[in-house]
Amino acid sequence: MKKLGIIVIAIFIGLVSFKKIAQKGDPKKREEAKKEINAYMKANMLPVMLENRKEFDTKLSKKEKATLVSLRERLDALKGKKDSMKKDKSSGEPSEAQKSEMKAMKTEMRHIMTDAWVIVDNHESDLEAIKTANKANEEKWKTDMKAIFEKYKPENSEMGKKGKHGKKGHRFGQMDDKKPVMFVLMDPSKSVDQIASEMEQRQEQRGHRGGKGHHGNKR
Repeated sequence: MKKLGIIVIAIFIGLVSFKKIAQKGDPKKREEAKKEINAYMKANMLPVMLENRKEFDTKLSKKEKATLVSLRERLDALKGKKDSMKKDKSSGEPSEAQKSEMKAMKTEMRHIMTDAWVIVDNHESDLEAIKTANKANEEKWKTDMKAIFEKYKPENSEMGKKGKHGKKGHRFGQMDDKKPVMFVLMDPSKSVDQIASEMEQRQEQRGHRGGKGHHGNKR
């Protein structure tokens, strides 16, 4: 299936860890950048994204809708287990029981995604129609968000410069293969406020993980 472009990543751009800003910029500037990006998304991108997801819901059969409800419940259960494991995690190596549980969780996630991809593949034309109808929005969002990143990027940042293989180090809106399925799994019954709040929570989680990794490189 073709990638759906920025209309699909609108809901997930909040997962950006601001790693480039955080590594070389000061914490205050990073926080200002995060607030401005989140505010822009909430005011401009999320309402459109939610309407698109509601529109897509009208294309689904009752069986597909029921399947997605079940998959979301399973995802929530996995999140609960993951959060619980983080609280119980010690500084040492995980126990055999913990390793076994992590393996089972990865298997469950793979099964959830496999079932969701069936629905994605069944509605490729519907998803492409949503992308086509939002082409103008895509371009405006992309331009506006790039401007915000440029506004807050640290001085002498490598962001946007070409790397060893001629690829840019920072590519706004870069898609990966999971974005279409995550759009399908999105809950259209939630409000913009709920979705924005969840994205901010994920941002914080990613920020904490990134911070640990960054400090861990110090000697």
